[in-house]
Amino acid sequence: MKEYYRKYLENNCTEEEFQQFVELFVKPDKKLVLDAQMKEHWKLTKAQETETPDLTDTLHKIHYEINSQEPRTGKTRKLVTYLTRVAAVLFIPLAIAFFFTLDKTEIGTELQTVSTPLASKTYFVLPDGSEVWLNSGSTLSYPKKFDRKKRLVKLTGEAYFDVQKSKTPFEVETENVQVHVLGTAFNVMSYADTNPEVTLERGKVQLISNFGAQQVLEPGEQAVINSANSTIQVQKVDTEIYSSWIDNKLIFRDESLKDVVERLERWYNISIEIDDEYISDKKLTATIEYESITEVMDLLEITLSLKYEYDKNERKLIVKPIK
Repeated sequence: MKEYYRKYLENNCTEEEFQQFVELFVKPDKKLVLDAQMKEHWKLTKAQETETPDLTDTLHKIHYEINSQEPRTGKTRKLVTYLTRVAAVLFIPLAIAFFFTLDKTEIGTELQTVSTPLASKTYFVLPDGSEVWLNSGSTLSYPKKFDRKKRLVKLTGEAYFDVQKSKTPFEVETENVQVHVLGTAFNVMSYADTNPEVTLERGKVQLISNFGAQQVLEPGEQAVINSANSTIQVQKVDTEIYSSWIDNKLIFRDESLKDVVERLERWYNISIEIDDEYISDKKLTATIEYESITEVMDLLEITLSLKYEYDKNERKLIVKPIK
C-alpha cells in the first residue's frame, strides 16, 4: 500500500493503483496503515516559503471516482456514500501534502505548473495576488515572479480568474486566443476540440485571436472563438452558468444532451456514449451539486425520457432513447 500511496502523491499512479489507494480509505482494516503513512509523509513535508494553494476541492476526486463505478443500489450505495464522506474528512491533510510535494518539484524552475486531473479542481493564488480556480483536466503555467511588463499565464482547459488590479497588464494565453486585462473576474474555457469561450463577470477584457480578430468584452458578455471561420461571436449570458463550477455546481440552461455529456465526462471522469444521434439535441435544464453520476443519469432518464446502461467491460455509460 505504501507504494500506491507514494505514486498517488506524485500523481503518477495507474487506474488499478488508484483503486488500491482508495482501499486505504474505504476498508477499516487499512486504517492503521493509512494513519502511519499520512503521519510519515506529513512529517517529511515542510511548509513552503510562498503562500500555499488551498486545494481541498480535490477531495471530490475520490467522491466521483467511487460513484463513477458500476451503478449500485440499496445497502451497497448507502455504504459507499458513508465511506466516501469518511474518506473526504480523512483526505484533507493528504490533499495538502500532495500539493506541497507538487510545489517542491517546481521550486527552482522558471515556470510553475499546476495541473488538475479529471473529476477534480484546484484553487490557488498567483504571485501577484490574483486568484485562480482551475477546472478538471486543465493546466496553468506561470512564472514564480511576474516581470514589470506583463503578467503572463498559459492555460490549457478551463479556469476562472479574479485578477488583482495593477498597472501591469495581465494576459491569459491559450492555443487559440489571448485575453488581456488590467483587473477583472472572468472565465476562460479552452479544451482541445472545442471552440474557446471567454465569459466576463466584471471589469473589461480584450481578446486577440490567433487569426487576428479582436474583441472587447463588457460585463455579462461571452465570446466564442470559432477557429473554423475565423470569427468571434459575442452574446449576453448569465455568467453564473459558466462560473458555477468553482462552487461545485454544474448549471445547465436549455443545453443539448451532447454538450451536457461533454461536461459530465470531465466532471466525473467517466466515458458516456450517446447511442442514437436523434437524442443528441434533446435539451436539459438542471443544476447539479454533489450528486453521484448514478443520480445524474437517473435525472436524465426522467427529464429527457431516456434510458442508460453501464458497459462493465468498456467502463462506460451508454445513453439510449426509449423505444
